Amino acid sequence: MITSLQCFTCLQALGILCGYMSLVTTMIAVAFTQFDKLKAAMLDIRQQHITIQQAQENEQVHTIVSCDLQDKLNACIRHHQEIME
Repeated sequence: MITSLQCFTCLQALGILCGYMSLVTTMIAVAFTQFDKLKAAMLDIRQQHITIQQAQENEQVHTIVSCDLQDKLNACIRHHQEIME
């Protein structure tokens, strides 16, 4: 009776330990994937800004583009905050 109870307890502890480690590993993998997506979005914003800045001729277009880039940057900031929650 006692041996079977010890065996059950050992198996339960092993299951909890493996389950916890799997959960932590999965959560870390998801977080790093989200950070990679955020990095790609920020690099895209930077590339668009450089391209538009080189082709810039009209001040009104510059204002519209700046607002668009600011909106994209704000979206990246919100995404980062969601990752950190």
